[in-house]
Amino acid sequence: MERKQLNEIKERIHKQKTKVADAKMKEDSILLRLNMINRSLKIIQNELKVYNLKLGENHDKIKEIETKLKEIESVINKQKRFLSDRLKVLYKEGNLPYINLALSATDFTDFIQRMGYLKRIAEHDSAIIKDFFEKQKEIEGYKQVLLKSEDEIIDLKGKADQKKEQILNEKKEKEKFLREIKGKRVVYEIIQEELEDSSHQLMALIESLEKKRRETHIASPPKGGGDFAVMKGSLPWPIKGSIVTHFGIAKESRFNTYLFNNGIEISSAPDVKIKTIYAGDIIFADWFKGYGKLIIIDHGEGYYSLYGHLDEIMVAVGEKVEGGDIIGKIGDTDSINGYTLYFEIRKIGKPEDPLAWLIPQKMAYK
Repeated sequence: MERKQLNEIKERIHKQKTKVADAKMKEDSILLRLNMINRSLKIIQNELKVYNLKLGENHDKIKEIETKLKEIESVINKQKRFLSDRLKVLYKEGNLPYINLALSATDFTDFIQRMGYLKRIAEHDSAIIKDFFEKQKEIEGYKQVLLKSEDEIIDLKGKADQKKEQILNEKKEKEKFLREIKGKRVVYEIIQEELEDSSHQLMALIESLEKKRRETHIASPPKGGGDFAVMKGSLPWPIKGSIVTHFGIAKESRFNTYLFNNGIEISSAPDVKIKTIYAGDIIFADWFKGYGKLIIIDHGEGYYSLYGHLDEIMVAVGEKVEGGDIIGKIGDTDSINGYTLYFEIRKIGKPEDPLAWLIPQKMAYK
């Protein structure tokens, strides 16, 4: 299980590094820079996960080797005691006991039988001695593997500590950048323009995905398709939390400016699991500039729900989900408000107020 998880994380790191390299070639923008910081941070965090998984594997390997060493040493100690007792007898009496046993035979048949017994005793002793030396070699081999694993652990701990330091530096850079965004009016206005542009790009993405779905899955409508509209005002919240930004026109008091929010942001904390509000098909599950890690669910009849700023996506494109299924974890990717869930509901690409669709909070969490 750990090996499979390790390979999956390595594959994600490789894909993510490729995406980062491609993105650096594109236009420079505030949102893109924030996106780059977040992606770089996620790469380092995933690399740290790899080192931690390898450390876990090595610790398990050491425990396994130590258990085997104890078992082999227990067998060797028994063999040592047996061989020691046998050598003491041979030293005191020499070969006389064996000769006397052979010569005390009553007839030739008895003699042959006694010689057979002596042969089996000798073969048994020889096998014990041979096994004794083989087990000693086995112990030496295990000890070498043990030393190698211990050296690897020291190396991995060093690399893990370096990644932790890089993560701290990346987080400091992100915090500094967010202070700049929030502290300068001109920067804040630029980012709002870029968010609006990202919203248009998102709408175009949904339209293209909808067109593709219609062309390729005409006989297979989205899960729960056709029933979403009647759920207005009674859909469950994707997470518990207070609203940080509301839908629609909002005033930014610091700079006396106005902006339009296509969705709401719900405050939360790291590792909180996000649940789907209704059954549907996953049509997008990846990074999207301005939204961080984003999931889009098609509920049929042109209705979509969007979940942004995720730390971890736990579903894949093409999956069908039920209402209440866990699809990801809360994060702060591309968020300027910390750990929040950005949440939208759209009809034929056009955003609608999510609060009109969700159960009133007092009813949802009383």
